[in-house]
Amino acid sequence: MTTLPVIDYTDKDYASLRRALLEQARLRLPEWTDQSSNDSGALLVDLFAYMGDIVLYYQDRLANEAFLPTAIERRSVMHHLRLIGYELGGAVAAAADLTLTFEAPEPGDPTAVTVPQGAVFSATAADGTPLTFEYLGPDVLIDLEPAGGQVTENADGERIYAGLPVRHSRLVSAEILGSSTGEPNQRFRLAQRPLIPGSLVLRVREGATWITWEQRETLLYHHDAEGRVLLSGPEDRAYVVQVDELGEAWAVSGDGVYGRRFPIGASNLEATYRVGGGIIGNVPVDTITRAETALPGLLRVTNPQAAAGGRDAESMEHAVRFGPLSFRAQRRAVTAGDYVALTHAAGGVAKVRARSQGPHRIDLYVAPEGDTCRPVPDDLRTRLIAYFEDKRMAGTIVYIHDALCIGVDISLEVVAAHHYDPEDVRQRAEAAVRDLLHFARVTFAQPVYLSKIYEAVEALEGVFAATVTRFRRADGPADEVQAVLDEFGAVTVDDLPEVVRRALQVEVVAEGRIELADFEIPALGVLQITIREEVTP
Repeated sequence: MTTLPVIDYTDKDYASLRRALLEQARLRLPEWTDQSSNDSGALLVDLFAYMGDIVLYYQDRLANEAFLPTAIERRSVMHHLRLIGYELGGAVAAAADLTLTFEAPEPGDPTAVTVPQGAVFSATAADGTPLTFEYLGPDVLIDLEPAGGQVTENADGERIYAGLPVRHSRLVSAEILGSSTGEPNQRFRLAQRPLIPGSLVLRVREGATWITWEQRETLLYHHDAEGRVLLSGPEDRAYVVQVDELGEAWAVSGDGVYGRRFPIGASNLEATYRVGGGIIGNVPVDTITRAETALPGLLRVTNPQAAAGGRDAESMEHAVRFGPLSFRAQRRAVTAGDYVALTHAAGGVAKVRARSQGPHRIDLYVAPEGDTCRPVPDDLRTRLIAYFEDKRMAGTIVYIHDALCIGVDISLEVVAAHHYDPEDVRQRAEAAVRDLLHFARVTFAQPVYLSKIYEAVEALEGVFAATVTRFRRADGPADEVQAVLDEFGAVTVDDLPEVVRRALQVEVVAEGRIELADFEIPALGVLQITIREEVTP
């Protein structure tokens, strides 16, 4: 398979500049004939080309980083979005429910066990990373007698307590951030990351007293207990948390006008916070199996269900796409576009489309975040309805529907080229098709083209030929061939000879594309790939 040459549309690199300088030298200085590397003139040309390469590179970078759609540095994206009050979301900690198994208390022993707030349990991720899970609720007193209704007894007489909620986090206690100089908007970095939002408790020593300062979303204003908006004053003991492009969190003081400055002092800032979060915390079943906090009589601990809810920090791509929408929506929902923008801003939503069936009804078709198209969880549905209560127009009712995920069944016959491992070719062909219909790459009403299947597979190294034998909606009519065979009580299609079976099972839509309705999202249905080796003459 021939490879097309790469076209360079810019002449701003070292080689291009050097070539242009030498061409100019031939026109202006025809007497200069010795352009070898030993010549001093050639040395000057090399130096100018080298410096020009650097200068032009940074000129392009400055131009690109000055605009949100073309910025490629996370820091630039954060600064652009901060101008409209949008902060990139941090990592979210996974949660799980634990089952604790205790030994039966002996006569005279205590019949209750206390699980304290902050009890620590641990697990090991698939890559060997140790993970910490904490119980963050109030102290819970567990009555080990089955009659109390808190535990059950198994066949071995052990007492089982189910449903202890834990979260993927680790406590960092009394960390000294540094010494304040009293400068406006002074920043102090937390030593560990990623910070779990809302977990930071900052204490500042003022004289001989440690005082806890209030964390706010902005230093400009705040809300009082009655919900009124108040401007911050110079004596407000408040700070904000900013997360930089490296994921490090900083505590930032006021400037003396909007919020108080940190008072001058040595080692007078102390932080207690929790770190954790990310998809690494979504550990599978029976992974959280160690109790780091001593609990009397504890025999075993495990998580009968996989931990869930862990999410990495918001990606640049997501922020560039959805950050501006939060500003455009202006916290009111009137048009269908407003509802779409606000639904994305609510979080937990990957794709949404709105439809208005009248002046007092709006239907939202929602696909939650994740790697697959799936129904809307009940908690997300409830949260979205509550989210629109103060944003919808009076009298408008909001309905949340599941996005219609339409499977596309695909069968392929792939011929592996000579000298290529057929199984490796099959795996790469499968990965290419799955990537083509990955949830992140599709959207509502997006047609699926047969030509794209061929393009993705035949571009792979080691693929000699490919034939699509099935390309249809998974919710289409049943296999007509099998229906006829069933009617006459004949054998199944799978029992027919291969040549006959292949001829009968070609099910490709005639138009070469699958059209979807406005509220349908394409998803990969049944994927079958048959691999054969190239027949050499």
